[in-house]
Amino acid sequence: MVQFQITTALMWLVLAAEANAHDWYTGKTDPVLHYDCCGNKDCRPIDSSNVRMTKDGYFVRMPRPTYLNEPQEAEWFIPRDRVQPAPDDRYHICERLMTFYRAITPHMKFEAYQRFRWTCFFAPPGTSSIAASR
Repeated sequence: MVQFQITTALMWLVLAAEANAHDWYTGKTDPVLHYDCCGNKDCRPIDSSNVRMTKDGYFVRMPRPTYLNEPQEAEWFIPRDRVQPAPDDRYHICERLMTFYRAITPHMKFEAYQRFRWTCFFAPPGTSSIAASR
């Protein structure tokens, strides 16, 4: 019984620590479009090797497999005015799977397809792109 209580207490501590690590995403919005970043399940840190900074913003490489037979974009451009400071020394991105529609000619019917789209991007403090834009 005591071992069960210890195991349960440790499990709650791990879950609480994990929740606190991602709490800062909650309530964040895109500075230009004012979309919600969305929170824990849509936001995550990304490896700096997938990020390339330019004078106008960032290129973020997001290689992923085809989703529902629809090829996904391998790289996204994040303009400077939409970059937000991260609370740590890591890059973070928020993205979600969105549904789009395209017209099929000659019958003018619409076909739905899904693609991942980024909603918020966070760069480490002191990054020249953030310092110049804030």
